[in-house]
Amino acid sequence: MRLRELLEGANQKCIVVDIQRPFASDEPWVGELMEFLNKQESILLFATHEDGETRLDQRDITDIKEYWEENGFDPSGWNKTSIVDKGYGHLRGWMDEGVASNVTIRVIREMYQQKVTNSRELFNGEGNDTQAYNDSMEQLGVPSSMLPDTEGNTAGMADSSIEVEWTSVGQLKQFSGAYIMGGYREECLKEVQLLMNAFNIKYTQVQKFIFG
Repeated sequence: MRLRELLEGANQKCIVVDIQRPFASDEPWVGELMEFLNKQESILLFATHEDGETRLDQRDITDIKEYWEENGFDPSGWNKTSIVDKGYGHLRGWMDEGVASNVTIRVIREMYQQKVTNSRELFNGEGNDTQAYNDSMEQLGVPSSMLPDTEGNTAGMADSSIEVEWTSVGQLKQFSGAYIMGGYREECLKEVQLLMNAFNIKYTQVQKFIFG
């Protein structure tokens, strides 16, 4: 599909990441994005507090709505929009250390199968038998640099685990086939895509509306 045809399309599901004043103000296409979103069926907006750590609060949501409306979003469109507090860094430790995407996806699937939300809880937890935990994680392809030694220390980043409780997979599945846009392609946007890929949730990137 050509870009012009895509942008003129209507009644599609859209996933939008971090289109907020602190992150998108320098992007020249925000007004065009709002015009596009006005035509669409439903919107799932993943938003983040400016500092990346504090939980999203009502002031953040108010500012998001004001920013979108300033750029042309129809206020009636909030009825079709769900705002989710994405938070920050749930998969970034491994992403920044260069852990392969297919390994992260494999571990995410294992976490859901074992019904745990943090990779440290897999295989009954690293604290029970560190060597057994490491052996199991290495079988999934996790580099040893991201795993603890016998004293619980990690050679890699301090935050050497990944988490999956930050959003609803069920909600993401409802947006299967959606257009996805916003966010830095190798950062927050990729976190959402990795989770979607783990569950084979289809999407189409709108390159024009992606940072970086």
